Amino acid sequence: MTRRWLVVLVALVLLLSAASLAYLYDPPWIVDVTSGLRAWEEDPPGTRFRWTTGRGTFFIPSSSTEMILPLRAVFPGPNGTAVNVEVRGDGKLVGTIALTNPDEWVRARLSLRPSTSRRRYRRIDLGVSRVVPPFTLGVMTGVVDAR
Repeated sequence: MTRRWLVVLVALVLLLSAASLAYLYDPPWIVDVTSGLRAWEEDPPGTRFRWTTGRGTFFIPSSSTEMILPLRAVFPGPNGTAVNVEVRGDGKLVGTIALTNPDEWVRARLSLRPSTSRRRYRRIDLGVSRVVPPFTLGVMTGVVDAR
């Protein structure tokens, strides 16, 4: 009788583990997960934004084939050099955006390759070429429009 209970227990643990892994493969809450992005703020004209650090990550629907990414570099590089933001979708380079005017929002329109994954969401990574101490501020990122 003890051996039978042990087999049932092992089978139950394996079944629960497989169900957990299947759920975590494509969790529905991943769209709300970010990394390297601060809390939402609002500038005086009412534009919602959040600061990046040196790297930022967020998720958009995998069915999106285009993304409009509003960016603004308030702190230009030394001698007014551009702040570059490298954009990657699921690890592949999508584009690099040069931000030169600290007073201007750049609404970068980026084409995305069709997703080959069966997941509902794709990861977007931002890599900022320079940050400002002591708070490690990178660039301002507005509300992303994924189409």
